[in-house]
Amino acid sequence: YKEEFDIPEYDIDIITGSKRMADLFEATVALGAQPKKVSNWLMVEAMRLLKEHEMDPDDMGFSPVNLAKLIQMVAAGEINRTVAKTVFEEIFEHNVDPAAYVEEKGLKVVNDEGALKTTIEGILAANPQSVADYKGGKEKALGFLVGQTMKAMKGKANPAMVNQILKELL
Repeated sequence: YKEEFDIPEYDIDIITGSKRMADLFEATVALGAQPKKVSNWLMVEAMRLLKEHEMDPDDMGFSPVNLAKLIQMVAAGEINRTVAKTVFEEIFEHNVDPAAYVEEKGLKVVNDEGALKTTIEGILAANPQSVADYKGGKEKALGFLVGQTMKAMKGKANPAMVNQILKELL
């Protein structure tokens, strides 16, 4: 595993500790997902959910195809990491198709510059003190404005675009 997949020893020990976990890992990687990303999802999110549900790794019933799709969607910027965690829980519990679930629940990242700009203009108008603070050199004010924008967009805005647009408007 170390030579073939270039993942840390600790990850290898956990993944190979269960045939089901190892099979999921290998099948997901075989579908084109990066080994370290697969390992991270299994090590962090799958292990957390196994513990929460008091399950054994052998009880995991989700398809490697769905995990590979989820990883690809995050890499492509279609969903952010926060949304991905929610989607993974659905994959883990109900083996849902992540693309269909994201579409059905309207969870895609908003990359529409016009929609973001309109929202951000409203945030700036509603927070004149933060605008003044930022212009006065307080970098933390930008973080607050990003947070307000993400809140208004229900966490679905592209953070890089939000930062870019905010800096342009400020």
